[in-house]
Amino acid sequence: MGWRQGEFEERPAPALWLDGQQVPYLQQFGFLRHDVAQGITGFVWEYLLPEARAGELRILEIEFGWAGDKRTRFEEQLSFESPHHRKLFTTNEVVHREHIYAPGPPNTEIHPDIWEMAKELKGPVLDFGCGSGLMVEALRGMGIEAHGLELDTPAIRECAPSDVTLYDGTFPSPIAAGRFASVICSEVLEHIPDYEAAVSEIARLAGAAALFTVPDTSAIPLGFLHQAVPWHLLESTHVNFFNQQSLRRVLEPHFSKIQFARAGGARFDDTPYYISLTALCSK
Repeated sequence: MGWRQGEFEERPAPALWLDGQQVPYLQQFGFLRHDVAQGITGFVWEYLLPEARAGELRILEIEFGWAGDKRTRFEEQLSFESPHHRKLFTTNEVVHREHIYAPGPPNTEIHPDIWEMAKELKGPVLDFGCGSGLMVEALRGMGIEAHGLELDTPAIRECAPSDVTLYDGTFPSPIAAGRFASVICSEVLEHIPDYEAAVSEIARLAGAAALFTVPDTSAIPLGFLHQAVPWHLLESTHVNFFNQQSLRRVLEPHFSKIQFARAGGARFDDTPYYISLTALCSK
């Protein structure tokens, strides 16, 4: 990044090496530098590291300079991460919403905050909308009787274990009322158009308690000053958006006690927010 007087014009980019490996040059662009002085134009050279360079924090030898000139050499402690949708840096195709915010495969890990709450539930436990059955297997690994309920789709059918009931998504589900002491509904309610019917069904299945987690919509106004929205809130199949007040209104007709919490702490610069709103409900 730099700046110059006058209009921005493309100029040859310097070469960049990390530990002797040249980093591919991507592009350059200009921008206004009102923070410096009138008539000053900023410019940026961008380089895109190969994905293989992502890894742990380490000391790197950096060389920077133009062909034929003396290179500037220095060492710096750096780490690199390969971002989701990396190809958006380089594609020359116009992409569409479904290419960016489309639903992905079932989760491959349980968030530690949600796991801490889930493992305290009294069994037997039903994971309502269990995906590939990750939570079911984790609970069973602790000696807790656990089962799953999920939509019957080809993707789920390929990976769901035998203790997951696959069904067509209509209510009531093919499970007897009160069959489970506890029901988990984690990051599912936001996907179901008739969310009130889903909550009623969960209350029918739960003999004693239910744990709900949904994306925390209060993160949107918290991120406003930073011009940011949490990635997960924009997922294309989210059709319901809850805050604590609206989730309470939906749950209160079915449960006598509701304890709210938050999971997945994160930050917009100096502003803290949470990924998920959680509600532990008792009959």
